[in-house]
Amino acid sequence: MSGNTAFVFPAFITSFTLKELNFLNTNEMDLNQYIQRASNTLNIDLPNFDYDTDFYKKDELLSQVIAYTFSCAFSDLLSKKDIQPDYVAGYSMGVYASLYSTGAIGFEGGIKVILKAFQLVYELSPTGKFGMGAIIGLSFNDIRDIIIKNNLDIEIININNERSIVVAGVKSDIMLLLDKAQSEGAFSVSELTVNTPYHSKYLKQYSDRFNSFISGVDISDTKIPIISTYDQREIHSASEIKKELVYNLTEKINWYKTMQKMIEKHVSVFYECGAGKDLTKIARFIEGDYKIKSVYKI
Repeated sequence: MSGNTAFVFPAFITSFTLKELNFLNTNEMDLNQYIQRASNTLNIDLPNFDYDTDFYKKDELLSQVIAYTFSCAFSDLLSKKDIQPDYVAGYSMGVYASLYSTGAIGFEGGIKVILKAFQLVYELSPTGKFGMGAIIGLSFNDIRDIIIKNNLDIEIININNERSIVVAGVKSDIMLLLDKAQSEGAFSVSELTVNTPYHSKYLKQYSDRFNSFISGVDISDTKIPIISTYDQREIHSASEIKKELVYNLTEKINWYKTMQKMIEKHVSVFYECGAGKDLTKIARFIEGDYKIKSVYKI
């Protein structure tokens, strides 16, 4: 198989393979050095990572930070092995690590953007009013019909593949939707462990403030195309990257179309640059002549 290569970056870590740390250590990459840099940037005393603590799982911000540090470390490892991408894309908050991998933003700059985005939307989280959910086994139209029929205050905010959909909105309505989706024959439904309705209409109120912050962030042009998860355009310039960062927080995304775009661009090998195998699992239901590899299997 020949063709182009893409690096893809997950947002959160839903489960570890328990191979990540050993693989990094074997290749003389120290994750804790990245964590220390994040600590210095955030002015928080972050502990070294291990699989036995839930320190990084119980907080939305820290969940994003640890996912980002793993992704940056894996990206650096691929570069160390002279594996370079022709395209990159970041799933939701994975966009920050994708920018780091292209050199468009520094490690500390990515941490600062993660922090600012979290601080802006955090006022929605303590209310306990909002949430997100995932449904596998029903189509976009199936889920949309349930939402409309029951007048639910919910939006479909991401399509992973034709039978994997992510929704966001009022938490009580999310729970009702998940229950009805299961009754309609969904293979599985799950409430996501976040209290912020990412990529939904509720975050549009933060567009101007986030844009104002992003305008002052040191971001560079990149020769490696970044594929937008918002509208699947190719992004090279710093000005377009800054627009994408705002879109990525406040607008719906479509990972299915993003993968299709890269497949159309003759990407035959994808590397999932992150802990776990979430994007690899999603890709099983996206047709195309390609392979997706976990970094620790190279």
